[in-house]
Amino acid sequence: MIRILFLVTSIVFGAIPPAAFAQALLSQGVGGQVKNFTPVTREMLLNPSPEDWLMYSRTYDAQRFSPLDQINRRNVGQLRMAWARGMGSGVHANIPLAYRGVLYVVNPGAVIQALDATNGDLIWEYRRKLPDDLTNYVGGVGRSRTLAMFEDLIFYAAPDGYLLGLDARTGQVRWETKVHDYKTSAQQTPGPTVVDGKVMSGRGCSLAGRVSCTIVAHDARTGKEVWKFYTTPAPGEPGGDSWGTVPVESRMASAWGLPGSYDPVRKLVYWGIGNPSPHTRMKRHGGDPDGTARSAPADLYSNSTVALDPDTGKLAWYYQHLPGDDWDQDHIHERVL
Repeated sequence: MIRILFLVTSIVFGAIPPAAFAQALLSQGVGGQVKNFTPVTREMLLNPSPEDWLMYSRTYDAQRFSPLDQINRRNVGQLRMAWARGMGSGVHANIPLAYRGVLYVVNPGAVIQALDATNGDLIWEYRRKLPDDLTNYVGGVGRSRTLAMFEDLIFYAAPDGYLLGLDARTGQVRWETKVHDYKTSAQQTPGPTVVDGKVMSGRGCSLAGRVSCTIVAHDARTGKEVWKFYTTPAPGEPGGDSWGTVPVESRMASAWGLPGSYDPVRKLVYWGIGNPSPHTRMKRHGGDPDGTARSAPADLYSNSTVALDPDTGKLAWYYQHLPGDDWDQDHIHERVL
C-alpha cells in the first residue's frame, strides 16, 4: 500500500497547527469544493509564498529549497506522523503541489485528488475514463511526475495523450486537448509546467518515433496549442545532419524526465533531453559505428540541454553532454539554475 505521510514536530506544533498553515486552514471546505480559492498569479509562481509548493521544484530555478525554519536540526528528531492516507496501486512518481492548505496529488490510473493538508481528508477527486486498450500501448498507466497550476486551474498530462485543465475548486474539466495518439506508445511522464500563461509538457516518445518526440506549449486558459519543439531534428533543419542516414521517423530522444527550468530574466526555458534510441550506435546507424560523429553534434538533441524561448519554442542554444551515446546514459530531468 502506497501512502502519503504527513509529519509534525511536537516542539513547533504542540496541540495546534504551525503558523505557516494557520491562515490556510479555512481556505478549503467540504462537499467537494475548495472554498475561498485565490487564483495563482504569474507573480506567485515567480515568488511563491514560503508555505506553498506551486510547482514540482517549488521555484523555476529548480533549487527545491523551502525557506521555512520551524523544523530544524534541534527538533527534526521529534517528527511524528500526523496522518496517513492510502493511495491507488500502481507506479508512483508524483510530486504533490501544496497551496493554502490543500495538497493536489496524482494517483495511478489517472486519478487526481485535492486533499486537506492538515488531516488528509478528500476535498475532491477527478477520475479519468481511460480507453480499454490503453495498457496494450502504454505501461505504468497514470504515471505522471507532477501537476501544474495557474490562476484557478490544475493542469494534468493524462496517459491517454490529452492535456487537461481542471477547475482547482472542484476538479471539473474546464478544457482538454489531444496532444498525441496513445497508440504510438508515447507517454506524458514528465507532467506539465506553466511559464507566462503557457502550459509546457514533454513526453517519452518510445516506439512512436520523431512524431511524438516533442516539447509542446498550450495556452493555459484555453488549451490551444501555441508551439511545438521537436527534440530530434529532421533533415534540412539545424542539427538534422547529425543523425546521418537514420530515417526521420526513426530518430528518437525523449524529454521524458521532469519538466524544464525557467530563467525569467533571460526569458529562457532549459529542458533536459534523454538518450538516443535505439540505445547502441551500431543499432541506430545500421551496423555502422561511424554512422554519426563521436563528438558533438551527434544524434541531436539526445543527451543535451536545450534552451528554448517560452513564447515561440525556438531554440536559443543547446549543449550536448554526451554525443553519440552507446550506453543508454540519460541526461534528463530538471536543470538546477
